[in-house]
Amino acid sequence: MRDEAVKAKTGKDWAGWFRVLDRAGAAKLEHAAIAALLSNEHRVPGWWCQMVTVEYERARGKRTRHQTATGFQVGVTKTIATTLPALYQAAATAAGRRKWFPAGAFTPSSQTTNKYLRGAWNETARLEFGFYAKGAGKAQIALGVSKLANKAGVEVQRAAWKAACARLAALLEK
Repeated sequence: MRDEAVKAKTGKDWAGWFRVLDRAGAAKLEHAAIAALLSNEHRVPGWWCQMVTVEYERARGKRTRHQTATGFQVGVTKTIATTLPALYQAAATAAGRRKWFPAGAFTPSSQTTNKYLRGAWNETARLEFGFYAKGAGKAQIALGVSKLANKAGVEVQRAAWKAACARLAALLEK
């Protein structure tokens, strides 16, 4: 995110926030404590507290790209020439998933028809799908895999899900 956007919403650019946090000893604090400091002492709005905290942690080597408090995460999206209901059904049913999913075990936990599907992925990770209409005859699937154990898993999962989404598109765009 650019300095101008951060300053417009928080009153300081990245360098300004990093100086404030360095002076406060934030490099030695946990994520929640840094966010609380920004909220309580500097009145930074909630979402921006998280954004500034994460960028500070990255800048100070406390967090790497794709890293969250619960591991690593990656996302993949694909717009397909199909209807929203057809796209949803291909992911929401076990029979549909067998045709395009990468190797692994998915256990659904919650879903709303034509909107989202969530569940456990390979027992330790979390898999979440969002489904979006994109105009006449187009729909998008946006998926996220979180709670990955390490950074190496990010690229493995990204490649697996990009290939899976390509199979899904080929299946639905017949």
